[in-house]
Amino acid sequence: MDGREITIPAGDGAPATPGFAAMAEGAKRGLVVIHEIFGRQPEIDRVVLRLAGAGFAVVAPDLFHRGRVACLVDVFRAMKSGRGTAVQQGRNARIWLSNEARIAPSQIGLIGFCFGGMYALAAGAGWGAVSTNYGMVPTTEVMRGIGPVIGCYGGRDKSFRDKGAELTRRLAPLGVVPEVHTFPDAGHSFLTDGDHPVGRFLFRSMAMGDYPEAREEGWKHILAFFDRHLPAG
Repeated sequence: MDGREITIPAGDGAPATPGFAAMAEGAKRGLVVIHEIFGRQPEIDRVVLRLAGAGFAVVAPDLFHRGRVACLVDVFRAMKSGRGTAVQQGRNARIWLSNEARIAPSQIGLIGFCFGGMYALAAGAGWGAVSTNYGMVPTTEVMRGIGPVIGCYGGRDKSFRDKGAELTRRLAPLGVVPEVHTFPDAGHSFLTDGDHPVGRFLFRSMAMGDYPEAREEGWKHILAFFDRHLPAG
């Protein structure tokens, strides 16, 4: 499966956004991938290729292209409002993917990791399905309108291992019951295979590292979730 560099057109107040895309032949459902706080890295491109290999049309916008600090500030504001430039960049990525692959927007899901996991919940209203992975949880009101949700967390990640319970509590008033998985022997970022030694040193309580068994088990759950909520036909 080959990927390609693309540019998502500007729209509704958001700038043109570079990204990486891969399309399964004949794909009838799609995914927008939101990167970790490390930005677009080779492991995020590998996530795109993994998902395309599973039958999806996939695009990962590079939200940090306009500046890491500007994007982080914008997304943290979105955690309180559900709105912002970065949120619109994700929607523009969905529009691009829908047009490129001829897929209905309702058949496109949103998946994010770390920073992207937080983003997926803050921006998830109106998406076909949402996968949040070891991210912060917005208020109930911000998540109003969100559809099916799956959350994955590492049991060794002291900063985020309890976020699944928080997600369940905050979605309860909306009548949404998330599918939550916590992997006892995994740390932060276990679903991607990047190596960030500085991050491991600075955030030791998160137990970042390589957890191949948990990674593969987590992906089985996520793909099964999208198979149920974004059926191929």
